[in-house]
Amino acid sequence: MTGSISTHGSAPDVGRASENFAQLMSYVAGLYCAGGSSSVSAYEAHELAMSAAFVLGIEDATPEEAALALDVDDPIALWHEGVHTLQRRTDAALALWRSVVATMPPIRNVALRDTLASLGQMKERYDVRFAAHEVPCDIDYQLSNPVDSDLMGINYVEAYLVQLLVEARWIARFDVESCIAVLERVCPDYRGLHVNLCDLLLPHERELLASSIRNGGQSQKS
Repeated sequence: MTGSISTHGSAPDVGRASENFAQLMSYVAGLYCAGGSSSVSAYEAHELAMSAAFVLGIEDATPEEAALALDVDDPIALWHEGVHTLQRRTDAALALWRSVVATMPPIRNVALRDTLASLGQMKERYDVRFAAHEVPCDIDYQLSNPVDSDLMGINYVEAYLVQLLVEARWIARFDVESCIAVLERVCPDYRGLHVNLCDLLLPHERELLASSIRNGGQSQKS
């Protein structure tokens, strides 16, 4: 692997690592400017550096860990490998999104609907070269068990989808018409409010289970 870590010693060569990062940022900035001579602003340079660090997996690394990751023979090849990894992870996240869409019962909630629609566009919206650290979706639906807000990029999307699938599977255990009846009773504006469906339904789990048993235990799904 052309971007492999040098094995000249156990401690990283900090000077080499620093030069490699400077070389990489020059390369990324050149791509960002599409080969033109335009310079980037201080803000753009900062965002490109954040993105590059995320691609390399060193966004939360200590200085020594970052130096170890960058003490390689070819930092540009290492960056390209990271980009390809993020692209594969995005494809996997889309497969997870499809599972959520297939599992979530057809209960109308604007925030959930819009969030799922935005997540479905992540491949087109995720700029893995220049904004890999940014979450590539508009996520408005609140989870019952929120994910770490410090997560960035595809890390946040993956964690969000994993939890959303857990919640979708829980709701799907029940008869959808019974769920809607409960929601209309406890929160008449559940369709338009930024509320979590599990949080609203959980206090009525026994009622929903009984209703599902009466209806043959079959949840209606879209």
